[in-house]
Amino acid sequence: MYGPDTPVLRDFALSTPAEDRLSGKVCAIQSSITLEVSAIAARLKREGHHVIAFGAGEPDLPTPQPVQDAGIDAIRKGLGRYTAAAGLPELRAGIAKRFTDDGYPHEPSEVMITAGAKPALYLAFYALLNDGDECVYPAPFWSSYSEMVRAAGGTPVHFSTSAEMDFQPTVEGLRGVLTDRTRVLLLNSPNNPTGTVYTAETLEAIAEVVRERDLFVLTDDIYQHLIYTDEPFTNILDVAPDLQDRVLIINGLSKSHSMTGWRIGFAGAPAPVIQAMTRVQSQIAGSPPSITQHAALAALDDPSPAGRKESLDQRRRLIIAELAKLDRVVTPEPRGAFYIFPSIAAHLGKTYEGTRIDDANVFSKVLLQEKLVATVAGDAFGAPGHIRLTYCTSEADIVEGVRRLGEMISELK
Repeated sequence: MYGPDTPVLRDFALSTPAEDRLSGKVCAIQSSITLEVSAIAARLKREGHHVIAFGAGEPDLPTPQPVQDAGIDAIRKGLGRYTAAAGLPELRAGIAKRFTDDGYPHEPSEVMITAGAKPALYLAFYALLNDGDECVYPAPFWSSYSEMVRAAGGTPVHFSTSAEMDFQPTVEGLRGVLTDRTRVLLLNSPNNPTGTVYTAETLEAIAEVVRERDLFVLTDDIYQHLIYTDEPFTNILDVAPDLQDRVLIINGLSKSHSMTGWRIGFAGAPAPVIQAMTRVQSQIAGSPPSITQHAALAALDDPSPAGRKESLDQRRRLIIAELAKLDRVVTPEPRGAFYIFPSIAAHLGKTYEGTRIDDANVFSKVLLQEKLVATVAGDAFGAPGHIRLTYCTSEADIVEGVRRLGEMISELK
């Protein structure tokens, strides 16, 4: 069984000469912690264990039938060939219309398609950051941001937010980390891992700093259609349309349409930025997946499929209620995405059967080892003392998983 000292990835072992040949660039990059946790949970499941998988941010709902049918039809029509490097013209036009309908006018030439939102993010960093340039963003943050900024030659810099302030980024926090090397501000709302939703007031204040410091803004809007309260989704362009010439929007269909494995994302930005990103994509990927692009055309007809948000909201309410039963676990209410980010700080420094729980990393490892519950430690998101749980699982597993979490807490000494 997996234990705290077990190496996470053991698919191969590199000899010392091979290790010596690895570049400094790649040695500086850590693997995705969420994918590592998911791989461990999957392995334990294959071994016959009942693992509660709160780790991966992947909807358990099916891809909508019209999208499936469009993909199958594209295969049968023999459309699995290279497309233009920036994507199918008709899909770029469809995305441009979607952006425009949302209030962010774009021409097709200002849109590109990528094999998921992750490549779009990396291409954006690569296009916007010179070596040593800084990209700043609020913490907690999605764990992959820092590694992608480093891979693109930039320097990741984050500033703190607090649960007491709803994890809203503040002007004071932002100003406190700005330097003469700051080039890009990255925003993500609804937020992974907290589930918070940035308000118009927050973004109006941030926009003032953007103007003052001539920053370029990258907005990761992948959870745009997953807000469970009456509050609206707000992009910085909603409150500061004058910034359109310095805003790059990243989005995709993985979360809204359960197309995680299909790999489809898209970006909207001023044409010179899209052209630069496309040049790089043309050399490293050729083009986005063609069959997926044809399926995505069907997805654009229904940006928020019926019943999906309601199903996730029911589970959100359930996990909030279950976590509220636990001793000294502080759980801010998530209002978007599909994560919850409780603080387990009150239980750090204790021991579990001889193992000292010094931080959330150890807590999560022991929880997986002893209780077969997979979570991700908040340290990976720039928030020590927290753990992230996704509620993209069955209601029965939510109840059982939180019960096991409470059981482990009760056994701490």
